[in-house]
Formats: sequence, C-alpha cells, structure tokens
Amino acid sequence: MREINWGGVYFSPMLFFVLISLVAAVVLRLIIFKSPLGRFVLQEAWFDVALFCCLLAGVTWLAGSFSATF
Repeated sequence: MREINWGGVYFSPMLFFVLISLVAAVVLRLIIFKSPLGRFVLQEAWFDVALFCCLLAGVTWLAGSFSATF
C-alpha cells in the first residue's frame, strides 16, 4: 500500500481505513443496541472499542488482500 496523493498532500491509507471502520462501527452499534442483542452487552465502552478494533483489522486485511491481487 502506498500513500495517496491529493493536491500535493500525502495521506496514509490507514487514515481512510480508520474512517471506514469508524462509520461501520457506529452503524453496527446502532443496529445492535436497537435489537434485543443490546441487552447482552455489559460494558458499552469496551464493546465499542472492541468492535472498532475488529472492524479496523478486517478493513486493513481486506485492503491488503485486494492490493496484492492488483
């Protein structure tokens, strides 16, 4: 993976992975807490952190596997 050049400014791909993961975590959190599954979550803050980390790992892995094929 390489930096993304936008108007002469270089951005790390990790910045975009974090943004994608953050949006996905917010959406999944809303879905989970609106459903009956939300009552099984004991520590909401730790759940949010764990969900974000898992999504970030998944997005990074997917991006790495796609960049290896192209």
